[in-house]
Amino acid sequence: MLGPMVAACGGYVPMISGRGLGHTGGTLDKLEAIPGFDIFPDDNRFREIIQDVGVAIIGQTSSLAPADKRFYATRDITATVDSIPLITGSILAKKLAEGLDALVMDVKVWQWRVYANL
Repeated sequence: MLGPMVAACGGYVPMISGRGLGHTGGTLDKLEAIPGFDIFPDDNRFREIIQDVGVAIIGQTSSLAPADKRFYATRDITATVDSIPLITGSILAKKLAEGLDALVMDVKVWQWRVYANL
């Protein structure tokens, strides 16, 4: 919800998201269920959408956060989905790839959190 609100105020919100890990359904899994939604547009198309709309969500690509795609898959098959250092590295890898000047983090708390030990 915050992304569209920031975009409505003239801000730009590029987001790189991931698939579900372990027991959770990821943002990309949900978006991919929308007919015609392209979760892997090329870099130029991603920039066009950001310029036109102000907000866009895509998945990791070979040119945007390529290492994170591998880390994500590795966490899923090595039972390290709950590793706080790996989660932090994954989030920061995507944020650095987005070339941001500022960062707002959406951290789930209370009953909506994914990890009970945070």
